[in-house]
Amino acid sequence: MDLFSTNFGTIDWVIVCVYMCIPLSIGLYLRKYITSSGDFIVAGRNLRLFLAVATLTGTEMGLVTIMYSSEAGFIHGFSAFHIGVIEGVAVLAIGLTGFIIYKLRESRVMTIPEYYEKRYNQKVRVVGGIVLALGGILNMGLFLQAGARFMMGVTGVSNPAMLKIFMSIMLIMVLIYTVAGGMVSLAINDFVQFVILSLGLLIGSIFVFKEIGWTTLFTIPVNAPNAFTFNPVSKESGFGTLYVLFMVMVSVSAGALWQTATMRALAAKSPKVAKNLYACASLSFLMRKVIPMLWGIGAFIFITTKFPQLYEQFQAGGYSSQYGMPIFISKIIPSGLLGIIAAGMFAAFMSTHDSYLLSWSSVITQDIISPLRGGLADKSRLRINRVTIVVIGIFLLIWGLWFEAPISLWNYMAVTGSIYLSGAFTVIVAGLYWKKASSTGAMIALVCGLFAISGLGPWTTKGVIYLSDKFIGVSTFVICALGMVIGSLMFPDKKAAEEVK
Repeated sequence: MDLFSTNFGTIDWVIVCVYMCIPLSIGLYLRKYITSSGDFIVAGRNLRLFLAVATLTGTEMGLVTIMYSSEAGFIHGFSAFHIGVIEGVAVLAIGLTGFIIYKLRESRVMTIPEYYEKRYNQKVRVVGGIVLALGGILNMGLFLQAGARFMMGVTGVSNPAMLKIFMSIMLIMVLIYTVAGGMVSLAINDFVQFVILSLGLLIGSIFVFKEIGWTTLFTIPVNAPNAFTFNPVSKESGFGTLYVLFMVMVSVSAGALWQTATMRALAAKSPKVAKNLYACASLSFLMRKVIPMLWGIGAFIFITTKFPQLYEQFQAGGYSSQYGMPIFISKIIPSGLLGIIAAGMFAAFMSTHDSYLLSWSSVITQDIISPLRGGLADKSRLRINRVTIVVIGIFLLIWGLWFEAPISLWNYMAVTGSIYLSGAFTVIVAGLYWKKASSTGAMIALVCGLFAISGLGPWTTKGVIYLSDKFIGVSTFVICALGMVIGSLMFPDKKAAEEVK
C-alpha cells in the first residue's frame, strides 16, 4: 500500500459535490422568508424540541470537533476520554436543573450580552459584546484550517498550496447560505447535516472497529508513548489534575453560555423546551468527543504498525497530528462509502461554521453597533448582520492561513473560549443568583477574561519562561470570579438588583 494512497475516487467527488448543492439551494430558497432580524437570528423563537436537538447536535458536532477530538486520541489515547465525559455530564446537569438556561429563555433575550444590559447597564452590554465577539471569532479561527486538512488527508492531496484553495471554497459555501437564510436556513440545513453526519460517523466507526478490532482498540499498544494511559490525572497522560479542573470549568460554562448553543435555547418555543433540549442533547455531547477519539486511537495503531515511516514524520513535525485520522480512514474505507463520510464531515464543517458566523455577527450587530448608535431599524439590523458575516469570514480566512497555534487544536479552542466564558459565566451566574452583583463588578470580570489570550503565547511551550495553557485557563476563571465579588462589594449599584426587571 502506497504511503500517500487513498481510496477517494471519482464517485466520492461526485457525492461531495452533489451534497454541497443542498445547503446552497435551501439557503437561497429561504431568503425570501427572512423579513426581520428576529427571523434571521432566532427563527422567530419557534424551534420545537426535536428540531432544536438536531440543530444543536449538528452545530456542536462540527468537523473541527471531530478533528481536535481525533487529534487528542491520536496523541493522548484513552486518557483524552475525560474531556467528553465531563462535557456530557455537565450538559446533562444543566438540562436536568435548568441552570442558567431556563431563566435566560424566560428573559426573552436574543443574545447573552442583551441580558447584561437588562441586569446591569448598557456599558456592560457593549463591553460584554466586544469580549464575546473577540473570543468567539478567535475561537473559530482555525476551523477552516482544520477542515481543509481533513479534506486534504482524505483526498490524498499533498500539495501545501491546496490548503488555501480548500479553505476558500469551504468558506464561500458557508457564507452564501448563511447570509441568505439566517437561523431558519441554519435550522433546516443543520437537521439535514445531522442526518448525514450521523450516517457518516456510523459507517466510519464500523470500518474502524473492523480494521483495528474491538479488543486491539482498547488495548494500549506496546509502541505507544506514555500518554496512552486511561488515567487523565497521571503525570504520564500529559493532562494532570489542573487540566481536568480546567475542563470542568470550560464544560460547565460553555454548556450553559456558549453563544452558538445558547442561541438554540433562546430560539426554543418555551423555557421548558430549552431545558429539555440540553438534557436530550447531553449524550450527543459525550459521543461527539469519544467517537472521534476512538478514530484517533485507531489511526495511531494503524499508522504505527503499517506505516512506521509516516509516524516518524508525525513525530519529527513534518505532518500536523491533525492529519492522522483523515489519512487513516482514507485507506480503510472503500470508494463510494468514503464519499459519504467526506460529505458527512463537510456537513459537520458547515453546520458549525454557519452557526458561529451567525452568532458573532448577531452579537456585533445587536450588542455593540446598535447600542452605540442608539438603536437600529429592523432592516438595518438585518443588513448589518449579513455584512458582518462576510467581514468575519474574510478575517477567518486570513487568520487561518497564517496562524499556527503553539498548542494542540483542542487546547486552542479551550483557551480562546475562555476569553469570553470566564467572565460571562461569572457575570451571568452572579446576575441570576446574587442580588449584590453590580455593574462595576461585571465590567471587571469581563475585562479580566482577556487574560486568557496569554494562553496562546510562546511561553506555553517549555522555555525560559513557562506558563502552561491550563494554568492560564484556570487562573482566568478564578481572577474573573474574584473581580466580580470584590468589584460588587466595593462598588454596589445604586439600584438594587431585585428592582431590575
